Amino acid sequence: MCTVSWAHQNDGFDLMCNRDELRTRSQASAPAVSELRGVRFIAPSDGDHGGTWIGVNQFGVALCLLNRYGDQPNGLARSYTSRGLLVKSLIDAASRIEAQNRVAGIDLRQFQPFTLAVFEPGENCLLIEWTGREMETRGGERAMPLISSSFDPSGARDARASLFENLVRVWGGRVDARLLMNFHKSHAPARGPYSPCMHRTDARTVSFSYIKVAADSIRFFYLADSPCSASFENADESITIERSKQT
Repeated sequence: MCTVSWAHQNDGFDLMCNRDELRTRSQASAPAVSELRGVRFIAPSDGDHGGTWIGVNQFGVALCLLNRYGDQPNGLARSYTSRGLLVKSLIDAASRIEAQNRVAGIDLRQFQPFTLAVFEPGENCLLIEWTGREMETRGGERAMPLISSSFDPSGARDARASLFENLVRVWGGRVDARLLMNFHKSHAPARGPYSPCMHRTDARTVSFSYIKVAADSIRFFYLADSPCSASFENADESITIERSKQT
């Protein structure tokens, strides 16, 4: 369960994600710098399965995964591999196309349905979607904000998308990091299951991630709490690595 938005900048982008989970789920580990096949990346780790839902590598390529609740699993697998492990296996991809090609070579029947958003500096967002039956790809710009909710999926999507459209209109059509921050901290239309900063008796927004890819650096701000509780300047973790150019 997530809410994801982004804004393109010169030579990079701002990417923000609210992660919504049941209150009974284990707490994730804060982002850390790791390496996969010689590529450095920053990502938090899921407390239950060790995968991740969001990460960015030294090339400025970022991945963010959302569960799909509208599709039915294919039923061919008796047990499923955690979708977060897929993200970790792809986090060294040097481009959107590399990530897409690698996903296409995986037997996705081991995973429950998902939407994987892939970001690359200077390129539009790419969505890789596994419906439980087939893999589909499409551009993600018109789909922003991306919204996933197990509680009334269509109702939550409509409420948050409507709020985002209203904010863009009020802000004169400019989408930047400040607007995204206001969106992710919002309790509109009311503090509850439909607001971007989500609060229910059984679940809530448990963390906020902000990835900023600039010309020479990559910074990951992380708050291990609901974004309404603090500003990103007071985040629990802020990690910066140097951005490398693809060769």
